[in-house]
Amino acid sequence: MLWLAGFIVNKRKAFIALFALACIYSAVSISKVGIINELTEYLPESTETRQGLDIMEEEFTTFGTAKVLVSNITYEKALALSKELEEIDGISSVPFYEEGEDAYQDQELSDYYKDACALYSITFDEEEDTKLSQAAMAQVRETLDGYSSYVYTTVDKDDAASLRKDMKGIVAIVMVIILVVLTFTSKTYMEIVIFLITFGVAALLNIGTNYWFGEISFVTNAVGAVLQLALAIDYAIILFHRFMEERETMDTIEAAKVALSKAIPEISSSSLTTVSGMVALMFMQFGIGLDLGRVLTKAILFSLITVFLLMPALIVMFSNAIDKTVHPNFVPTIRIWGKLVVKLRYVTIPIFLVIVGVTCKFSGQCPYIYDINSIESSKKNEFMASKDRIAQTFEVTNVMAVVIPNGDYDKEAKILERLEAMEEVDTALGLANVEVDEEGKYILVDKLNPREFSEVADVDLDLVRLLYQFYALDQEQYSAFMKNLDDYRVSIIDMIDFIYEQKEAGGIEFDEEQSEEIDDLHEAVCDARKQLEGQKYDRLVFTLKGAVEGEETFRTIDRIRAMAMEYYSEVYVVGDATSNYDLSSSFQKDNVLISVLTALFVGIILLFTFQSAGLPFLLVLVIQGSIWINFSIPYITSSTMFFLSYLIVSSIQMGATIDYAIVITSRYMDIRKTMKDRKAAVIEALNQAFPTIVTSGTILVGSGFAIGSLTSNAVIASLGKALGRGALISIILVMSVMPQLLLVCDKLIDKTELTRAVKRGQEREEA
Repeated sequence: MLWLAGFIVNKRKAFIALFALACIYSAVSISKVGIINELTEYLPESTETRQGLDIMEEEFTTFGTAKVLVSNITYEKALALSKELEEIDGISSVPFYEEGEDAYQDQELSDYYKDACALYSITFDEEEDTKLSQAAMAQVRETLDGYSSYVYTTVDKDDAASLRKDMKGIVAIVMVIILVVLTFTSKTYMEIVIFLITFGVAALLNIGTNYWFGEISFVTNAVGAVLQLALAIDYAIILFHRFMEERETMDTIEAAKVALSKAIPEISSSSLTTVSGMVALMFMQFGIGLDLGRVLTKAILFSLITVFLLMPALIVMFSNAIDKTVHPNFVPTIRIWGKLVVKLRYVTIPIFLVIVGVTCKFSGQCPYIYDINSIESSKKNEFMASKDRIAQTFEVTNVMAVVIPNGDYDKEAKILERLEAMEEVDTALGLANVEVDEEGKYILVDKLNPREFSEVADVDLDLVRLLYQFYALDQEQYSAFMKNLDDYRVSIIDMIDFIYEQKEAGGIEFDEEQSEEIDDLHEAVCDARKQLEGQKYDRLVFTLKGAVEGEETFRTIDRIRAMAMEYYSEVYVVGDATSNYDLSSSFQKDNVLISVLTALFVGIILLFTFQSAGLPFLLVLVIQGSIWINFSIPYITSSTMFFLSYLIVSSIQMGATIDYAIVITSRYMDIRKTMKDRKAAVIEALNQAFPTIVTSGTILVGSGFAIGSLTSNAVIASLGKALGRGALISIILVMSVMPQLLLVCDKLIDKTELTRAVKRGQEREEA
């Protein structure tokens, strides 16, 4: 290690040049990183939602939509506004209740206008990401200027831009926290500058190389840099403190070499527990775990490389400034706290064990939620605020779809009829139930003879017969001429397509009015087909009443799937509710897997680190206890917890905050070798470990709460709050219960020490 450290310090200028080139490469590469904003993209390929979404993306067109609520408006103005919105280029329809209109005979005014509020359900001509839809949405907002309006849409929703804006403020707050903490715990002001350069380079290298993975999630992109800083800050602190100790008896170059040689094993060992937590995330079925785990693992590796290769060069370069900016130590001694901890050990430990037992049960009953749009956050973006405001006056339904093999309209009609009969379903739509006449006598896919088609289309019967003859010839169905043509039946939708093709080809001439009607009718049919009929599959769209998740909703989904399976062997029920259903199913498996793997990895690392079978149990008990306490709080306070927050935070909390317990334990194990009084050893270990724990711990807690309070993205906010709260609980337990367990279980530690067990075995063999 000393030779390696000497090589690094001696070649410091070369390493500075290499890092400069790497920073340029990373800065250029940042723009290449793709961001995925939908969590459903990370669902396992085997899930129904993932398969259904892939089919829908390939086979169907989903037009952009928006819901707009306008408050403090009269009905007359609301009706006029609906017509004004409908005139915007790029908007297909803005249905609104109008008395006397046939389209609203079976509907109620309260579905559109209630309590001086108007609700507009806007449908665009194209998909939401096209230029036409974007321009139309901009025009909608311009039209609404001056009204008290709430816009709920994903057409112009840009989560990435919103997050970037939020993260600027969060990073600024986190930097202030870091500066305050480092100033308080530093021994020289120059070390703060060195730390910031080191952190900045490591973060830049990690962010710039994320494009190696092609795309990363918005979650990883948002919190990666902050978590990297919070998780890896210990490494720089350990190296610099080692340097300051060696600097008292050596010159700068030698002190840097010796400090680095001692820090490399210590830092590498410390990083293993953090990495183990990140590796555990990669085993999740839900792909977000792999995404976040590999990026943060890479972040920790870059932090290690930067601390080992760049920081020694910075220390040597700024050695004079380090000497000139030395200041008194601001960190107080906490021996009084240590004495209190020792005195209360027989009171605190039983209370802790009881709390751990109770919170273990409570955390298992934590009310998890899986819908992104159901997460509560202190700061709401326009999307969530509009949704909540609309829900106050009007019922918000969940749009779902049943995807089935195409080709059988009769089966589709039966499914649609049964869907409409369900209490939980508000509306159901498919090609097999689109009415084409005012009386509702005929459906778009019904097969009609010439006389029936003439009545529906209000076209001369002789002309219709001629059209039927042309159709039969085009389809080479010559038997229609052998029989009575009046018995020949063609579906309305096929006939509309044929008439339009003939008009466009000039085979049949129509007057101007008829031509416009045919164009409008064909356009409506094409739009319906794009949305509801694909090459291999058909889509039945329905709206589900009630909550977007929960046992009752999930049971309804099961009933709908079972009902459709009576007619088809291949069925996909797709929507937010089924996405949440699949997420809840994968969560049950991921929950157990992550908990077991993280504890196992950390336990094995601790076993080899301390060469004791008892110590890993004590350390894991304290940190796992802090995790149970953290996630029992939502149950106790009757609040909800986003499932992803639990999976990610529990892994990070175990992998990162276990370091705090390791710091105290390592100090205690070293001190007890020379200090016979175990109580005094615990007090001194706690006092020596306090600066390190308070530095990294405060930064992790502050970063977590800053993320949770300042971002308008509910997913990121949930992660931040859970992480900040969890880190704070871990620090409290490590600074109180952990030293007490070390003292009380001192004999157990001795008896389970592996080296001692080996010696006893050797003594038995010799005897």
